[in-house]
Amino acid sequence: MSEACCASVARRDRAAPPAQPRPRAPRVAIVGAGPVGLSLALRMRQLGSRAELQVFDAQPDAQAALADPRVLALSEGSRQLLQALGAWPGDAATAIRHIHVSQHAPGLSSLPRVMLRADEAALPALGYTVRYGELLGALQSAARQAGIAVRYASPVTAREGPESVRLCPPAGAVDDGAVPEAGGSARDFDLAVLAEGGAFHNQQQRELHHDYGQTALIGQLSCDRAHEGLAVERFTPDGPVALLPRGADYALVWCVPPQRAQELLAQGTADALRALQTLLPAVCGRALELRLLGSYPLGLNARVRTRRGRTVQLGNAAQTLHPVAGQGLNLGLRDSAVLARLLAETDAAGLEAALRRYDLARLPDRAVLLGLTDLLARGFTWDLPGAAALRAGALAALSAAWPLRRALQRHMLFGWRV
Repeated sequence: MSEACCASVARRDRAAPPAQPRPRAPRVAIVGAGPVGLSLALRMRQLGSRAELQVFDAQPDAQAALADPRVLALSEGSRQLLQALGAWPGDAATAIRHIHVSQHAPGLSSLPRVMLRADEAALPALGYTVRYGELLGALQSAARQAGIAVRYASPVTAREGPESVRLCPPAGAVDDGAVPEAGGSARDFDLAVLAEGGAFHNQQQRELHHDYGQTALIGQLSCDRAHEGLAVERFTPDGPVALLPRGADYALVWCVPPQRAQELLAQGTADALRALQTLLPAVCGRALELRLLGSYPLGLNARVRTRRGRTVQLGNAAQTLHPVAGQGLNLGLRDSAVLARLLAETDAAGLEAALRRYDLARLPDRAVLLGLTDLLARGFTWDLPGAAALRAGALAALSAAWPLRRALQRHMLFGWRV
């Protein structure tokens, strides 16, 4: 080879930049294969996230929660999120096209009400009702199609390290304090997302905690007037009564003091039906048949911050809210959608910055909804001079001011942004 050729090759070698290693994908663990956890995993896959993803759940198998009879109220915004994931249960859902909001205040001669209507907002519906098991089944089916495997019968807790999180079995379950992998070795994760939260009465107390002194009676109610997509939120001095269209009947959430709940459950159905009829607005018609299916205590139990280091809490793991306005699961689904987008845009090195962006992005929606649901749960039970008239005036003003009503409606359906 000539001297000139050798010099040319040497120059090319010196000019060629060294090969850069590909940024490492983050290792992400999702604890909880309920609606929030599965929606996060599906959205990450849909966005093309390179994250190494594993999903754990304490349930014995995929079938364990499918018989759950709870009826969920999902906003139109949540339907759009789930539809985009291919996980909307379709024919199993009942549309909410109108919402009637009022208070039960026998001492007042005038009782204003607020009507929210889907057609005013140019939407197909304001929300939908669906049974928990039906929604979970649709998400499980979408996860299988996306190749997302769930490790069932895997109760774990997160142990935070300086730059990683180790998932550990319950105390005493495994001596080495690590999650066994398929090959028998232990692994740490760059991020653990906790989406298993439980109900208010079996959670550890968090920073924001208040027992409302109310018990929710859940059941099914039929009336002599077809609901035609009508949902009812009726505020009473004991707590709200919510009727949600479900099939041809209503799903009922009736909030009362604990002692009153025991009395109603012990009474015959006819007595409970008569008591309920006195609380309902005329728009429902006459109550014909009531089936009470169970009860659970109500309270606020929320974390001030939903992220600590490399651990993020979503859904009931972050906050348990009063069911008034039905915002708990809707908030969790919005949280998971934003977290998935930010995780899909980052590698392991940029994870901390992405998590800081998540904190800031979700703060307004979460703070406003925690405050609003707490105010509604307490405010209509305050027995102060003039309180009922003040509440009536607020409802009348909201009913008369369409721009304010439209803004409130949009925020409740799609989240709060400031």
